[in-house]
Amino acid sequence: MFVVGAVITYAEKVLCCRRAPGKASAGLWEFPGGKVEAGETPEQALAREIQEEVGVPILVGDLVLRAPSQH
Repeated sequence: MFVVGAVITYAEKVLCCRRAPGKASAGLWEFPGGKVEAGETPEQALAREIQEEVGVPILVGDLVLRAPSQH
């Protein structure tokens, strides 16, 4: 499974989202994002996830970091 996350900045502030009650790690903070679905590129998945979670369309910019899988 691959996941994506966005680092969204504006006026020297960074957007973080709080996990909803009833979900794993409820109440903790995270960058918005989620799982890459079959047939999606990471960029498409990120745009979809941000639209779903935050309710706004985004233009996906440059890759900031790629971390190796921890199996």
